[in-house]
Amino acid sequence: MALEEVQQVGELVEGESRRPLAEYASELDALSRSVQTSPLRLKALVRACHHALAFFDLLGVEAAFWKIEYAERLLDLDRAAGSVATAGDLLDADLAAAGRNVAATGTRSNNLVRVKRGIELKRALFHLMLGQIQQQKNRGVVVSFDGLVAMAYAAVFARHHDKNVQSTVADSICAIPVKSVSDFFATINETDESAAAEMHKYIEAANGVISYIDELFASRGLSSDF
Repeated sequence: MALEEVQQVGELVEGESRRPLAEYASELDALSRSVQTSPLRLKALVRACHHALAFFDLLGVEAAFWKIEYAERLLDLDRAAGSVATAGDLLDADLAAAGRNVAATGTRSNNLVRVKRGIELKRALFHLMLGQIQQQKNRGVVVSFDGLVAMAYAAVFARHHDKNVQSTVADSICAIPVKSVSDFFATINETDESAAAEMHKYIEAANGVISYIDELFASRGLSSDF
């Protein structure tokens, strides 16, 4: 799987009736169910998370760098799956090669955590979007879509970035062309109601996958908070 292929899989074709949120939630749900009884397989993780690439195209040209970086991390995990089938095997291989320094930039364990954090970001965003749907029904305060993205970023990624990166991300978020939650749903071929069901499914699935990866690191006496 080449980088170009990883990127193209996530692209939304104009006029196409794909439902990337539903596809992502379904794949992540299957992955979450599988890790209840079996190790987390890297190929399955990459297959589920490649659906996230479609969302980058909706965030405007400023998000192109994020998409490329995320795709590169998925590509690295996909390549790793050629020799280490599971996330546990990957972590053990890094431990053998890098000792306790698995958090170092460039290690596959680092990329695994970054992909997990991407799952966490969307979990946080979908929680906020579900709250916004309820606010709209109750005629409460309406927060713009880019405002919700900023809140999700602050909750998940901001503390891992220095001030310069935070500033760059803030500028990129302000440039997001989609401004309302309902407009975002329409862009991905969902209604408020159908999107709510898929976001609930995603959140439950994300909880299972995130917990599995965190517990995997803890079982080796390591933290995944880096």
